[in-house]
Amino acid sequence: MASSNWFQPNPAPGRTGAAPATPAEGQPPPPSGGQESQPSPFGGGASSFLILALPLLLIFLMTRSQNKKQKQLESNLKVGDRVFTQSGILGRITDISPNSPRVKLEIAPGVNVQVLKSAIQGPDPGEAAAEAKAAADKAKEPAKDKKS
Repeated sequence: MASSNWFQPNPAPGRTGAAPATPAEGQPPPPSGGQESQPSPFGGGASSFLILALPLLLIFLMTRSQNKKQKQLESNLKVGDRVFTQSGILGRITDISPNSPRVKLEIAPGVNVQVLKSAIQGPDPGEAAAEAKAAADKAKEPAKDKKS
């Protein structure tokens, strides 16, 4: 079976590469030194680098902002907060150790579990809605008292 030169660079058709062709009449002579023009230093390599670097930079910035939000959430936790975890468990924080990555959650009366601070997603959305409703009710009560 014959070997293929498919992967090897071949000279352009009509050129053997042995001697430079002489210019036709009326055309300027080729550059001195017999060298062909050099490719620009910012050719294909730089553009392919940018194509790879930009998505990586975007991913880095997105994860950085998520990490900041998680750190802020963890620093704002206090005993008595109702929170939910990544797995969907709702509970009230009963104990926080300052140097430990764990907190104790009471998920039912008398049932305490330890979870990582990083597993806590945020405050209980039902609790936040109930607090907002209670605040709205308190705001309406003085208005009713003023009418009577």
